[in-house]
Amino acid sequence: MTIAPATAHSQTQSSVALGKAVGNTSVAAASTPAEAPASGPVDTVTLSAEAQFRMSSPTRLSVTAESLAQAAAAAKTVPGLDAERFTPEAMAAHAEWRERHRDYTGKVRDLVNQTFGLDAERNGWAAGGAALTAIRNLAEKNGLIEPEMPPAVANMLQTTGESMWSGKSGGSTGMFDVTFLPNGAEKGGNLRILFDSGRKPSADTSLVDLKRGGTNAQTALSNIRASALGASLDSVSGWTPGDAANAYAITNGKDGHGGVVGMVIVNGVDDEAKERSANILRTLQGLIP
Repeated sequence: MTIAPATAHSQTQSSVALGKAVGNTSVAAASTPAEAPASGPVDTVTLSAEAQFRMSSPTRLSVTAESLAQAAAAAKTVPGLDAERFTPEAMAAHAEWRERHRDYTGKVRDLVNQTFGLDAERNGWAAGGAALTAIRNLAEKNGLIEPEMPPAVANMLQTTGESMWSGKSGGSTGMFDVTFLPNGAEKGGNLRILFDSGRKPSADTSLVDLKRGGTNAQTALSNIRASALGASLDSVSGWTPGDAANAYAITNGKDGHGGVVGMVIVNGVDDEAKERSANILRTLQGLIP
């Protein structure tokens, strides 16, 4: 999987993107960027030099004198890496682990695409906080367990061998982005769902247009800003009715008076947001205890 620049607002909460691979820094997932989704600065995930070296080497390594020499030379240029730790055994274990991890992340990506009805060729996706917890739970429910980094590899890379989920999942609020690549006359765009795991959607939900929804919109936006959703919204540079992006409150009840359970910020794919965002939210919430 690949961590790639997100295409929407800046976000303080860590996120992992798992979708169609782009970029050169392999880490844990891949996301396909589209046109800049809404307002706010671009969100960039910065990797340490160790992480870049650890995940950007070839998937399969032939352990030869030449490859050892190359690894040793690379280790001297990456702060914190010790060339003496690059033994043939450690490098062979590293190659095997990366292959298993690549297979695992590919299966997670395919499972999420299947679960949320996403097209591997047209959609990319990214998740953070409680949404990533939901995806991890989905993977484990389907028997997908992340391969542990072998001790020899952790020693070579001078890392604790922590999980790709570490520091990115958890928390009460979640974010789930879906990107749509251009398709024929469709320009593409993206939608970003924000939610509080403590607010469960019912079987009947409706969307309140926060730009043109009148009194209902004002009430819903005030509700969002006064809750944990408001803090989540602030972490992605906020949103106001004057922004270029459209936004909708996801509420319980067909009349929109059952309370706000989430919010979706939309760029160019309003029809997709209206048709899919509530179901996506219900699925995510259903995966969180």
